[in-house]
Amino acid sequence: MLDEGEVITVGSDGCVRIWDFETIDTADIIDETGLLEIEPINELQVDKNVNLFSMTKMSETGNNFWLAQDANGAIWKLDLSFSNIVSCLFFLFSPNFHSSVRIYDFASKTLLTQMKFKQGGTALVWVPRMVNFTGAEIIVGFEDGVVRILELYDPKGLTIFVGRKKISDADIRLKQVFKPHTARVTALAYERDGEILATGSKDQTVFFFEVERDYKPIGYINTPGPVCQLMWSPMSHLESTLLIICENGYILEAPLPTINLEEDDHDVVSYEIKDMCLKCFHFSSVKSKILRSIEIEKRERQRKLKEKIREERRNKLAAEMGEDGEKEFQEEEEEEEEEEEEEPLPEIFIPSTPSPILCGFYSEPGKFWVSLFGIETEPIPEDIEDPKAYSIENARRKREHDKLMKEVEEIKAQKREQIKALRTEFCKLLEMNEELPTHMQFKRTVSLI
Repeated sequence: MLDEGEVITVGSDGCVRIWDFETIDTADIIDETGLLEIEPINELQVDKNVNLFSMTKMSETGNNFWLAQDANGAIWKLDLSFSNIVSCLFFLFSPNFHSSVRIYDFASKTLLTQMKFKQGGTALVWVPRMVNFTGAEIIVGFEDGVVRILELYDPKGLTIFVGRKKISDADIRLKQVFKPHTARVTALAYERDGEILATGSKDQTVFFFEVERDYKPIGYINTPGPVCQLMWSPMSHLESTLLIICENGYILEAPLPTINLEEDDHDVVSYEIKDMCLKCFHFSSVKSKILRSIEIEKRERQRKLKEKIREERRNKLAAEMGEDGEKEFQEEEEEEEEEEEEEPLPEIFIPSTPSPILCGFYSEPGKFWVSLFGIETEPIPEDIEDPKAYSIENARRKREHDKLMKEVEEIKAQKREQIKALRTEFCKLLEMNEELPTHMQFKRTVSLI
């Protein structure tokens, strides 16, 4: 995610890393490996055996506190300043086959209330205040494709659920339930104006709802893969669009769906939206293309070297034996052509399923960033001389070597210019010396090459 010019990433190794966005955005690949190594500006190890997958920033002025959730349901409070303070707060989902949504008093770290379900919870989002001004509603997606709107309230009618002295005064009630999907709900996202809710699922669909007092279905679109993330464009964009990120390398950009005010729900045959204009992006592996291009360059260098050796041998034989040498050279060439059989180039292998997409976000209008899982997902062919040629470490070493060689060449060029200037000045001094009377001339003891 992007925050004040910094890109923050979480990983399965339990680390949170912070990167400078401008450095990444202006980076340029300078070699044929296609890889670029950038060091993070800060790194925080949350804990061992922790698999972080979600983060959100706390709205505390002057502090850089974040809340992170791991795969076991634990909520971690992280200080991403230089102090790097980490504390585990509580669990949101219970780690058994039955799921429970739990509401905690953050200040006192006490459980206010909870609601249990038979299905496992898979996605949870606070309903924005522009939709519900009290901020006391949450929307939860479940494994069976069901979405539930839950409202936190005080049975005594209090508008603010302080509930710190009397915890039993807070309770959760089911406000609305609907089932837009046939498989696990993986993403929930409210449009920036709070007028549209989008839900994504493993069943390769995205469903849109009109957010009013009750959530009214607008329709759904099919996606080329299981949905793993939904993100609406921020206010900096002129148009409101939805970024749909699928696990299998596909990313769609959908416009704001049209709400048909005249259509009656009872007359709807299908909610599928077939006329929505979608932009589709597909990310595929280019590693085999890099292998093939490097092999072509290698063979081209070998061919030029062989031609040079043959030409030298041809000239040598012609100088020593004349026409007989030319005939002998041609006979050798014919024999070598019969013996040499060029091996076929490595085939371009593009896996049907590339590296899974972890997450993505809009950076600016017309641009978005994508984070992929892993770099080397294909087996390296056995006939490759250096199987580590495509690792980040070797790419870094090559860049350092190229940089050093470039600096050396620059120094050599400067020395050549200095020598040229000294030679010119020396020639002028010789000319001036010759113009002097013989008895005043210096004798030349150094030969100018």
